[in-house]
Amino acid sequence: MTQFIESIRLAVSALVANKMRGALTTLGVVIGIFFVLLMGWLLTGLDNVLDETLATFGDDILYVDKYNWAGDGDWFENRNRKSITFDQYQRVHQRLASTAEYVIPTTRANGASVRYGDDELTSAVVFGTNAEYIQMFGGNLKEGRFFSEIEDQSGGFVVVIGANVSNSLFPKGDAVGRVVKIQGIPFTVIGIMPKRGSLLADMVDDQLLIPIKRFFGLYGNSFRVVINVKAGGTERVEDVRYATLGAMREVRSIALGERDDFSINTQDQFRKQSDQLRAVVWAVGLVMTGLSFLVGSIGIMNIMFVSVVERTKEIGIRKAIGATRSSVLQQFLVESILLCLIGTAIGVLLTSGVAYAGAYIAEKYWEIDVLDSTISVSQLVLAVVVSVVVGVLAGIIPAFRASRLDPVEALRAE
Repeated sequence: MTQFIESIRLAVSALVANKMRGALTTLGVVIGIFFVLLMGWLLTGLDNVLDETLATFGDDILYVDKYNWAGDGDWFENRNRKSITFDQYQRVHQRLASTAEYVIPTTRANGASVRYGDDELTSAVVFGTNAEYIQMFGGNLKEGRFFSEIEDQSGGFVVVIGANVSNSLFPKGDAVGRVVKIQGIPFTVIGIMPKRGSLLADMVDDQLLIPIKRFFGLYGNSFRVVINVKAGGTERVEDVRYATLGAMREVRSIALGERDDFSINTQDQFRKQSDQLRAVVWAVGLVMTGLSFLVGSIGIMNIMFVSVVERTKEIGIRKAIGATRSSVLQQFLVESILLCLIGTAIGVLLTSGVAYAGAYIAEKYWEIDVLDSTISVSQLVLAVVVSVVVGVLAGIIPAFRASRLDPVEALRAE
């Protein structure tokens, strides 16, 4: 222990005597640690965003559409499929009434014109659905209520708006009870959806929900319908999936042996895509981090070789008065590791500042609250371990060379 403490003292003295050289040497380590922690911080935030986004889909909900949402298969083949119609939805609903918890239709029109007074949105998303939509996707509203069965069946002129639509048209927060015009037709706002703020914010935050019969009256019957099937629990998903598959093939008159002309989309498809995205981010981060550490370790190794040459006479004196090879080896290894730890400390401070600023800006200006404002303890431990490993690898050869110096030859050095 005494020998180790003495090695630390000598290493600190050497670094203090060469401040500028030490600072430049640690730059590569600073950049490497910065990238390690930044990648960890970004991936944590990415995981939070993806989990929030996947929660929007629901882990027990099936989405029956002409398209495969994950992009599998031939895109041209998917495009040429016939759209699912509202009549087909009704027939599928009858067949799944005793199997699934909910079976509801949705259809959408992008780029809708929505006006309130002098304010207008020209890129809103209007969804047509039925009264069970709100129970299927959470059951909660920020304000007001969802449209009723009577309003659903009669095609009432009522609308439930997303949080972004409410903020844009009604910044004072008095949306419920107001009348907006969708494509020039007046609709009464009866409710506001809670803000989701996920990657698919347009699915909820930028949408307007109206009864599906009124949607067809407003836009016509040519829009494709998506059938949303809630299984009623993850343990029932596969059974409901097979029942849905059979019902759709029967309704679409698909003969035995023919391929499906529709897709049943689930949360798992998006989870696979998110895993691929994580892998790409990790790969990029590892390459950048590896290059930074390579440059940093080469710089530290060169400086340690220079340090050995400059202190050859000192090494000779120490060995002449009894210093062992292991103590000399330890001295230079400690100095190399100390350089890396200093670089780690600077990298941690820089990344902490970026994390705090990034989380603050994302929440204040973009209303994204999934980014952590601090670096996790596990990431800090990883940074310290990596820096020690780099210090050992960069310093082992110069330290070994110093420990092998002949004391007589070393004392002759100028």
